[in-house]
Amino acid sequence: MEKHRKIILYIGTSIDGYIANNDGTLEWLETTEVEGDSGYNTLLERIDTVVMGKGTYDVVRGFDMDYPYRTYKNYVFSKSATGSDEYATFIDGDIKAFIQELKQQPGKDIWFIGGGNLAREFFKENLIDEFQLAIAPIVLGKGISLYTGDDITQKYTLTKVEKLSQLAMLHYVKK
Repeated sequence: MEKHRKIILYIGTSIDGYIANNDGTLEWLETTEVEGDSGYNTLLERIDTVVMGKGTYDVVRGFDMDYPYRTYKNYVFSKSATGSDEYATFIDGDIKAFIQELKQQPGKDIWFIGGGNLAREFFKENLIDEFQLAIAPIVLGKGISLYTGDDITQKYTLTKVEKLSQLAMLHYVKK
């Protein structure tokens, strides 16, 4: 039996559901006291592909380090960029159709990195198979939200809860 690739949303969030400040920065998350690597290396072993929105890609490319996902296949959803650059292929098309086709290709699981606008599209299309939410002990009150008021109901099963110092890691899989 052939294994189907999963879309995994592994992401940090504030208690009130924000994944970044309005400008995309994450210092509030980066300063949270954490034990270990929060499952990051385990995630990287499971995947061979990353997908993200253009805003997230630009933030990651702006880090003061080499691009961290250069050994993976990278797809970036964008309305402005086309073609590809040295790391990613830019996608401006039907998100659901692209992801369904990608999941049918042989390979490991796929990490959906973010951001907020693209996450809402993934929610609307019910594309997320697994959540790994790292909840930081902070309420931001504003920023880039993981959730919006869209009328979406999807059921997941809680499979694991970890306390990693001040970070709560919740693992959910689609029912």
